[in-house]
Amino acid sequence: MKQKESGQTQPTSKKDLPKVSVLLPVKGVHSKSQHNWKHQMESTHGGEVEFIFCIESKDDPAYQAVKKFREERNNDVTRKGQGEIKVVVAGLSFHSSQKIHNLLEGVKQVNPQSDYVLFLDDDAEMRPVIMRDLIFHLEEDPSVLVVTGYPHEYIAPTTTSVSFAGFMLLGYRKLAYLNISLLHPPALWGGCLMLRRRELMDPNIGILEAWRERGYSDDMIMGGRVHRCLRKMCHPTTCVLVSEVDPQYSVSRHFNYIGRQMFVLDTYSDMTDKTQNYILLVLVCIIVLSTALIFHLLTIAFVFRIVMRLLAGEWTLVSDSYCGFFQAQPLALESLFVANCGLSFFVSMQVDSIITQMCQHVYDQPDKFVHRHNMLYILAGSLIGYMANLGVQASCAVATLFNDSIVWSGVRYCRKHGKVEAVWRTDTQGKMYTIPANESLQKSMGNKVVAE
Repeated sequence: MKQKESGQTQPTSKKDLPKVSVLLPVKGVHSKSQHNWKHQMESTHGGEVEFIFCIESKDDPAYQAVKKFREERNNDVTRKGQGEIKVVVAGLSFHSSQKIHNLLEGVKQVNPQSDYVLFLDDDAEMRPVIMRDLIFHLEEDPSVLVVTGYPHEYIAPTTTSVSFAGFMLLGYRKLAYLNISLLHPPALWGGCLMLRRRELMDPNIGILEAWRERGYSDDMIMGGRVHRCLRKMCHPTTCVLVSEVDPQYSVSRHFNYIGRQMFVLDTYSDMTDKTQNYILLVLVCIIVLSTALIFHLLTIAFVFRIVMRLLAGEWTLVSDSYCGFFQAQPLALESLFVANCGLSFFVSMQVDSIITQMCQHVYDQPDKFVHRHNMLYILAGSLIGYMANLGVQASCAVATLFNDSIVWSGVRYCRKHGKVEAVWRTDTQGKMYTIPANESLQKSMGNKVVAE
């Protein structure tokens, strides 16, 4: 099934198209869960697809919600043939992240006849063109091991206001624009990962083995294996998965989210992963982002200085005296500094506009991505949110070097030598408890989970 990236395909028999298994790790439910699941069921490439919902326990509200969703679709004659739905209850993990454990149990239920496996966050909104282009790039280039998508938050027309934390999240996404713009990016996003089933199962590549050995981050481990095997990652232009900015998104949620993103950079499966992750953590997230924050703060200070100089009547830009190494008035150098920062911010906003236009084309809903807010409000919020996120991300990166644990979905994960050392959960009495990691690993390997 080779096709152009535009998503236009030649008429092909369903049986001739590659078979795809889609694994969706689910934790809890929210107002848009059913909406997203419906879109994912309908956004396929036209061939045979199975959907495997991976849930940690039957006590999770997602368990009943998924079963009800499956029953409704099975009873709807118009939905028949859109793909089989399986439900896998993985059980609690005390030796790896719960997401990795859920995915590992889900992989065991993958149809042996499947050609490709897609790991997809259950809250990611899909379109048929996205799945087709993911498959196209795996078929087109044998050197590509993993094809990925990237998230893009947008302000919906119905959103009345955006929180300060919401603007920080938008600022964080701006830092990923470089990855989005590259066909072969240096990093993966765990919310959308597709690879060939045979290569996923290949012990010589070792993705599943590394996950099982007390793994914490599915995408960082997979990215490390790509580099180790001297293969490529790929990001098709159309593969941007959108979600609305939550108006209730809070500062505490953002700190926890960024803290978890930085925490993964101090997890690794071997020395190659450790070296690459530490370069990202120390060089990029601490040094580069701290420098960028200082740069922006100086720009704001220079804006005030320029205003004060102009009010004082200092209009001359050229002088016989030197300001540092330059023969110019301080006003000229300050203006140049501000112009440079303004240009970089303008470019980032233009890139955001281009991505929005691409999403309008892919999702075929132009009005969906057009907000109703004052442009000055958006520009000011975006700038302040971007700067605030630089500080949050750099500080969380520093904290990661001195902190060996993180809370994710109410579960505390402790790491040692880059791997999960212990997992602490809270029982019904509110008390913390854990099980030795080795015991949990042996138990999971001996369990025979059956898909429902």
